[in-house]
Amino acid sequence: MAAASSITVKEDRYGGVELAVVPAALETATAKDGDFARELQAGLEAWQAAGKKGLWLKIPTAAASCVGAAVALGFEFHHAKPGYVLLTRWLPSTPSPLPSYGFTQIGVGGVVVNAAGHVLMVVEKVAPMAQHQGSWKLPGGLADPGEDFAETVAREVREETGVRGVLEGVVSMRHMHGVRFGQGDLYVVVKLRAEEDAITLDPHELLDARWMSRDQIRELVTDPAGGTSLDGKVSTNNWKMIDNALSGTLIMGTSLPNSRPGGQASMLYMAPPRAGL
Repeated sequence: MAAASSITVKEDRYGGVELAVVPAALETATAKDGDFARELQAGLEAWQAAGKKGLWLKIPTAAASCVGAAVALGFEFHHAKPGYVLLTRWLPSTPSPLPSYGFTQIGVGGVVVNAAGHVLMVVEKVAPMAQHQGSWKLPGGLADPGEDFAETVAREVREETGVRGVLEGVVSMRHMHGVRFGQGDLYVVVKLRAEEDAITLDPHELLDARWMSRDQIRELVTDPAGGTSLDGKVSTNNWKMIDNALSGTLIMGTSLPNSRPGGQASMLYMAPPRAGL
């Protein structure tokens, strides 16, 4: 009896093929060493002859032993997540246009303003850079998958300080490159209206948190150029974002239905129309 196929095959809309290894097929009584490599080699010859282009090969953890054979046949790593690794191969002789895996992380900071017009400022227990240790900054953190900007910052502010806030609008966005693991970094600043003033500090994340008036913050602003310590200070970049949140025009978000069946709603952020238009 012939061995069961160890690879599922599905053609995509772009002239490519989506492949997935079936671990159970590699463990049957009829399975032999090298079956996967031989089947993949035969597939490559057939897909090349058929003019196929991009190949996407998903290998679950249970079939991790297949990775070496795939690499030997010209596949390259695309990304890995808990449970699987995805490899790709571009069959034409032209440079591969296959899209890279996500290469940008999203961080969100909150300009949280209370009824008195004061801004919630925090000092991290461990700052990302030694120069920033002890500096006053906006609360916030990295987005979790599936979170909108407002959800991320509301969660981070609540976890770090116990303060709950309501979205007023997006203030600004900063885009950097070559950050951790070579990723890009989007830092989105969101303005929140505080629903309470009481602060419950998370000692695992923060050393301090307090409400500050605009004038108090301005007095602490220090330019970090030349390696100047920001201990007890506010960086010029943080001040620009805070000042813009208190004086500038906010970008508003609108929820839109997802065009993909069953998909999560999308958020569209737009600047308000100019007066008179």
